[in-house]
Amino acid sequence: MNSSNSTIKKSTIKWLLVFTLVLPSVWLYAQGKEPVKRAKFPDFKSRLDLKSIFFDNPQARLDGPRQINTAPMNNGAPTNIANPTNGGSEGGIPAGEWAALISSTTIEDEIKATKLEIDKIVGIPGKFKGGDYQFARLYFSNLAAMFGVIAEYDGDVRWKKQALGARDAFGKAAANCKVGTDASYNESKLRKVDLEDLVSGASPELKPNPDDFTWGKLMDRAPIMQRLDIALEERLKPWTSDASEFEGNIETVLHEAEIVAALSEILMKPEMEDGEDEDYMAFSNRMKAAGREIVDAVKLNDADRASKAVGEITKACNECHEFYRS
Repeated sequence: MNSSNSTIKKSTIKWLLVFTLVLPSVWLYAQGKEPVKRAKFPDFKSRLDLKSIFFDNPQARLDGPRQINTAPMNNGAPTNIANPTNGGSEGGIPAGEWAALISSTTIEDEIKATKLEIDKIVGIPGKFKGGDYQFARLYFSNLAAMFGVIAEYDGDVRWKKQALGARDAFGKAAANCKVGTDASYNESKLRKVDLEDLVSGASPELKPNPDDFTWGKLMDRAPIMQRLDIALEERLKPWTSDASEFEGNIETVLHEAEIVAALSEILMKPEMEDGEDEDYMAFSNRMKAAGREIVDAVKLNDADRASKAVGEITKACNECHEFYRS
C-alpha cells in the first residue's frame, strides 16, 4: 500500500512540473510567433466552369492511342555525298522544307550574331565609306537570306510576321552597299535601328517590295559565297581538325553546318546566278548533303564523320571553282 502511494505521489509531482514549468515556456515561445496562414486546398470538383479544363481521368479524355516517336536517329550509315540527286531534293527531303535543313534556333542565333557585326561597322561614316561598306553588304545579304528563309519556313520560327518586310529591306540595303556613299551609310543606319527593334521584340514598319519576289532579285551570289567561306575556312575546318576541337565547339559546328545546308539550297534557286545549271546544282547539292552529314555527326558525337564531311565540302568547292574557271 505504501509502495502504491509513493508511486502516485511521484506521478503527481511529475505532471505538476510539466504544467508549472514546461507548458508556460511553450506558451511564451508561441506568443512571439505569428500563426501561419495557409490557403484552403482548391475544390475543383464543385466548380462547374472548370469541368472542361480539369478531368478526373485525363488519360480517358485523349483521343486515339498514345503516340510515341519510334523513328531512329541516323544509324551512322554514310550519306551519298559524292553523287546526290540533282535539284532541290536530296536524301528524300523535298525542296522548300527549310526545317529539314536549318533549325529555328540556328536562324535566330545567326540573325543575332549578324546584328553584333553590323553594330561594329555602322557607326563611323568615314570608316564605313572607306571600306566597311563591303562588310555591310555581306551582313545585310546574310540577313536578307535568313529572313527569306523565315518567310518560307515550314514550322514555328521567330519573326514570321515581319519576315517579308525585313527580307526586302535588308536585301535593298545590301544592294546599295556595293558602294560606300553617304546614301548607303544613311540607309545602313536605318536598317541597323530596324534590326535592333526586331531583336528586342519590337515590330518596325518594314513593307515588302511590291515587285514579284525572286531570290535572284533579293541578293547576289558573291555575299553568299563569302559567308560559306567563313563557315568552312574559319570555323568548320579548325573545329573538326581533331576530336578535342570538335567536342569543344560541337554546338557551333552544328550551327555552321546548318548554315551551309541552307545557303547551298539558296544557291540552287532557279532565279540565282547559274541556279538552273545542272553542273552547278550538282556541286551545290554536294555541299548541302555534306552540311546535313555534319549535323548527323554532331547528333552522334562522331568527330571523324564530321571531319570527313567537311572534307567533302572543301572538295566540292574546289572542284566547282576549277570547273567554272576552265
